[in-house]
Amino acid sequence: MTTRTLLAAVAIEAIAMSGCATNPVTGKSDVVTMSAAQEVEIGRKMHPQILQQYGRYSDEALQAYVNDTGQRIAAASHLPNLQFTFTVLDSEEVNAFALPGGYITRGIMAYLNSEAQLVAVLGHEVGHVTARHAVRQQSGAAAAGVGATVIGILTGSGDLANVANMAGTALVRGYGRDMELEADAIG
Repeated sequence: MTTRTLLAAVAIEAIAMSGCATNPVTGKSDVVTMSAAQEVEIGRKMHPQILQQYGRYSDEALQAYVNDTGQRIAAASHLPNLQFTFTVLDSEEVNAFALPGGYITRGIMAYLNSEAQLVAVLGHEVGHVTARHAVRQQSGAAAAGVGATVIGILTGSGDLANVANMAGTALVRGYGRDMELEADAIG
């Protein structure tokens, strides 16, 4: 066995050892590189950073309304025991996003015309969390990086490895259309 082949085998084994977890939504096995507890911890650490960056909208009645609505959605989700945090951000951005572990922040309130629209947006974001889209995306990025390394080792070409790495990064950047449609269906 050549050194290149041995190094490639070690890189492939690193992917295999990352682990499989049953997706709570699909019931299928997903290759993931972190546990659910690690995912929740990332969300806990990121939430204060998001609040510092955007600020929390000061209307407490609106905060309570969004939180109560979100909690009802979360209770009916595939992960009803996961603690969700729903926060309206003081931002003009028309956006909604979910942090790993169930932290959901909202900055789109001015554009919603009904509770049904709010429920649709929050349900979509809960869908991203329960389907573990952030973890699946991160795991895909890690696998793409290892794959690029394997290509570099097997071919001996750093340029080819860089091209493979750029292609892998492009494939996993942001939630893909499939994940967005899945979050819509779950929501």
